[in-house]
Amino acid sequence: MTAFALRFLLLSSSFWFVVLKAQHPYLEERPDFVKPCSLKDSENNACLSELIENIFQHWQNGVPGLRGVGTLDPFRVGKLRIAQRVPPNLDVQVALRNLTTYGLSQAKILNSTSLFKSGHYATGFHVQLSKITLKCNYKLRGHVLVLNLNSAGVLNSEIDNLEFYLGMKMKPIQLQDLTFMNVTAIKTDVKRVDKVRINLTNLFGGNRELEDSANQLFNENWRVLYDVLRPVLTQTFDTVLLDRFSKIFQYVPAKYLYQGFD
Repeated sequence: MTAFALRFLLLSSSFWFVVLKAQHPYLEERPDFVKPCSLKDSENNACLSELIENIFQHWQNGVPGLRGVGTLDPFRVGKLRIAQRVPPNLDVQVALRNLTTYGLSQAKILNSTSLFKSGHYATGFHVQLSKITLKCNYKLRGHVLVLNLNSAGVLNSEIDNLEFYLGMKMKPIQLQDLTFMNVTAIKTDVKRVDKVRINLTNLFGGNRELEDSANQLFNENWRVLYDVLRPVLTQTFDTVLLDRFSKIFQYVPAKYLYQGFD
């Protein structure tokens, strides 16, 4: 075999190895902090709770080798659009960019459940976050409480003691002789929020006195605004979580996370 032929063979082998691997990249080694749990054992709730807590804590800077997902803490979303009309308190269109949320790595799973039915697995988690901090650029136009607004600036917010239920539906799929979980649905339901503080800059073209008064009004009536915005915020949150969890669970082999998929 000539040197040229040998080189060509080596390059060809490397090429096809890369192509085959690129068909479906996956996490090749199970991390020590991930312990497989049973999805069919109702007494295994503590294992599932610990699994989710560990994922948020140890992979807060991202899942090794997984592109296109980013960090879990801070949790970043490029842009969101919210349009909500609920007279007489709210009629707005809001565009949020570079939304960054801090605090998810401190999530506590208070309880977890699992159910198997018709080829699907359903898991549920009671999640507690003691404090969440958000920051983003905003554009707002419309009517909020007694104010007519048309402004753009920076939004900062803090949420104290957020509790919500997270339900996730999954179905096993085969990819490259490995089993992964295809997350088909995610639904959240907020059960408790103790306090929301909000501050928006540049509400009235730099008039600080009017801006402070408006932010005071928002903070005094945060519960009213939250109740009005809750449905659209929950729907948006569910969509973002479904995208992130789908990518993670199709990258991490099911046997790393759950028993019975070797």
